[in-house]
Amino acid sequence: MKWISFYSKIREWLRFSYAKDYYSASLLNQLIVEDYTYLLEEIKGKEVAVVGAGPSLTSIKEINADIIISADGATNYLVKKGIIPDIVVTDLDGIEIFPEKSVYVVLAHGDNIDKIQKVKKMKYIIGTCQVMPFGRLKMFGGFTDGDRAVILAKIYGAEKILLYAMDFDSNYIGKFSKPWYDTDVPISWIKREKLKIAKNIVKEALQQSL
Repeated sequence: MKWISFYSKIREWLRFSYAKDYYSASLLNQLIVEDYTYLLEEIKGKEVAVVGAGPSLTSIKEINADIIISADGATNYLVKKGIIPDIVVTDLDGIEIFPEKSVYVVLAHGDNIDKIQKVKKMKYIIGTCQVMPFGRLKMFGGFTDGDRAVILAKIYGAEKILLYAMDFDSNYIGKFSKPWYDTDVPISWIKREKLKIAKNIVKEALQQSL
């Protein structure tokens, strides 16, 4: 599988262990009691807005789209502005506000074991992982929350995908990327490399230049 090989390379690069990825996935799988994947079928044929947590997020006042997918910490800002995302794609490190009606596509990986319990605050959960899927877990693909959201919209047949605050080339990390940020912060070299990968994934998914 393409993504199994991809995640293996990511583990090697970031020095994550397979055992931790699997353990995190096991914890997530134990907390999922129902398969809500069918709810993603609402994407088909719709205009979908994918909202990242880049610095330009704070310039968003409204979003005109049939379906809104937020990436992790972007959810915190959107909800405060009265915009409730239909779907939230998250690895749990940025999200602090959990709208009740949203569908949560949650990624388990070796670096968020201590955050898996956050899913108890969510009603509609779809679990994903970076190891061979088992139990109720899925693998849609992607790397960062933003590009995974784009891939999700593509897989489920979005007619059009609009990108908001997906600031791949910014020199700063948006303050809503992590709950402990008070302001936009200068980008680190590793975050820069992650965004390069994410940008390439989105370009391939959309087959257009960014």
